[in-house]
Amino acid sequence: MRGDRVAGVFDQDGYRIRLEWGREGLAALAPHCGAVIIVDVLSFSTSVDIATGRGGRVLPLPWRRTDPRVARAAERAGAIPAVAKGEEGWSLRPASLLDLPAGTLLALPSPNGATLSARAADLGAAVFAGSLRNAAAVARAAAEAAGDRPIGIIAAGERWAVTEGPMRPGIEDYLGAGAIAAALWDRQDSGSPETRVAALAFRAAADDIAGLLAEAVSGRELIGIEMGADVALAAEVDVSAAVPRLIDGIYADRPNS
Repeated sequence: MRGDRVAGVFDQDGYRIRLEWGREGLAALAPHCGAVIIVDVLSFSTSVDIATGRGGRVLPLPWRRTDPRVARAAERAGAIPAVAKGEEGWSLRPASLLDLPAGTLLALPSPNGATLSARAADLGAAVFAGSLRNAAAVARAAAEAAGDRPIGIIAAGERWAVTEGPMRPGIEDYLGAGAIAAALWDRQDSGSPETRVAALAFRAAADDIAGLLAEAVSGRELIGIEMGADVALAAEVDVSAAVPRLIDGIYADRPNS
């Protein structure tokens, strides 16, 4: 019995809206939730929002782009593999997807958002990709998909090493999770303290989201490699009605889910 009570503490038992970080947080929350929302603002979730908003689809892959499994998985699914960020073509950079043709299926690997999405697919909950851009739309769809079960918000965070280093929390994902939490609070009144604090943080920062993302560690890193346009796209709040939902391992816009 004591073990059950301890487990309940870590899955935020008793709350309708829950929030955790990374792979461990996903494993703790998803089995108890009717819907989970993966938040990787810089840049996977933002890229998925833009791609699906244009009528494209995204195959999330839990490997680096240079891993040969990416090409094999893309080929099996009939998807176009993303190129490296510095190359011409469609990539993990949100700005590269602004001209993505409708109907395109893009294989998009990333060590955080895509990896979490692939893991979440097997945990039984409806899975959505959420960002600052589509926070309200995704919150609404996730609440409907969850029914009477809880909703889990998973802030992806970054890695101190490219793929397998320890997780580094990023304020961009906390603000994105907070935007979704705030939208859910408009529909529900039972959120964990973790969720409430994130919503409060987003509301307190709402007038300077673009500035905060640009000056945050992740934003400065991307701006330093000439990805400022991508940071600016990621900082736009509720400009999109796209609802990327993972169905059969592929994200597509499902506004009526």
